[in-house]
Amino acid sequence: MDQAVQLSAVLGLAAAVFLGASTQRISGMGFALVSSPFIVMALGPYHGIMVVNLLGACSSLLIFLQVFRQVEYKKVALLLVPAVLMTFPGAWVASKMDGPWLSIGIAVMVILALGSSFLIRNLPAAQSNGLAIGAGAVSGFMSVTAGVSGPAIAGYAVASRWPQAKFAISVQLYFLVVSSSSLIAKGGIPDLSVAQWIACFGALVLGILLGNFLAPKIPPKFSRAFVVLVAFSGAISLLVNGIRHLS
Repeated sequence: MDQAVQLSAVLGLAAAVFLGASTQRISGMGFALVSSPFIVMALGPYHGIMVVNLLGACSSLLIFLQVFRQVEYKKVALLLVPAVLMTFPGAWVASKMDGPWLSIGIAVMVILALGSSFLIRNLPAAQSNGLAIGAGAVSGFMSVTAGVSGPAIAGYAVASRWPQAKFAISVQLYFLVVSSSSLIAKGGIPDLSVAQWIACFGALVLGILLGNFLAPKIPPKFSRAFVVLVAFSGAISLLVNGIRHLS
């Protein structure tokens, strides 16, 4: 029975990673949005987010190596500086809130971030450096506490009218650096079993390969809608799970 439970947990972890990696390759973002609620439920809030940060960095690196010549480096740098700085206070908050309350906080942050990304569509085009700095700061804080850095950056991309094709390519460098910084700020590598490591990295590679195949075939609006739907579902499940464990 114990072996069946362990196998089920490993397969569930692999499925979350596979789905997140393929979504990341198709839409340019979504690894953490899609996978973090489910990985946190499997591994707990603190270590789960460490796994999300590590695998998110690996996913972005594998994609970045395919598209690095097309990255808009100056635009990414403006977002990265505040994002990296905010990972350190975020790590402190995450270490103090481990447990059900962090699960609830993560779920609420994901839901609010997704909701705000819809509201910001109604704002006029914003090209100011201030918006970029603010979006980077919020994104960096959420990366280390919730494992989710994408919604704030996606909101900035919409407001500043950053073309989707260029955004999807350039943001890989951003996610790579922010996820790595979040992991460093927490001071270590997550503790997983050999089977879990093999399942995670195998699912990561397979997910990206599937994404490479599907990316040219799926219109951007459909891939974005899929990210939001799965992320909302995962966040609500995590919220319910955290509330249940309060008692």
